[in-house]
Amino acid sequence: MGFLDNLSRSISQGVDRAKFEAEKFQKTTRLQGEVNEFRRQIDAKLNELGQKAYDLQRAGQIQSASISELAAAIDQLRSALVLKEEELKQAQAEVFVESPPAAPTPAQQVPVSYEPPAQPAPTVQQPAAAATKQCSSCGFTMPTTAMFCPNCGNRVA
Repeated sequence: MGFLDNLSRSISQGVDRAKFEAEKFQKTTRLQGEVNEFRRQIDAKLNELGQKAYDLQRAGQIQSASISELAAAIDQLRSALVLKEEELKQAQAEVFVESPPAAPTPAQQVPVSYEPPAQPAPTVQQPAAAATKQCSSCGFTMPTTAMFCPNCGNRVA
């Protein structure tokens, strides 16, 4: 029964380890939440302190070069914010205007046949060539001067 005892002990240790890890995770998650809450409270108090210092500097009750520089930077940012908010309102108010339907464009013209330049008439009469040929792909009958089959588009010789 040594195998079953070892197996039972291994399973028990695995369960204990899983329980420990779950409790550890729960504890660290709770503590991380508490740490984040303290940081949020500190940030809120710093924000409140900064707002009061800004208000006092604007009222002329604080005379500090560094606070004056920060207040001027805040004023510039607030001005830029107002402009961007107006731009945002305009963008949100834009409405799509449908344009009238465009005139249909003519189809692209692809030459079906090629007419070789005229050559001087021969002095001796030659037999007339066949006036048509067939496409090797689809069997369509076309002029002998055709470069492409008008039926299937296959290039013909």
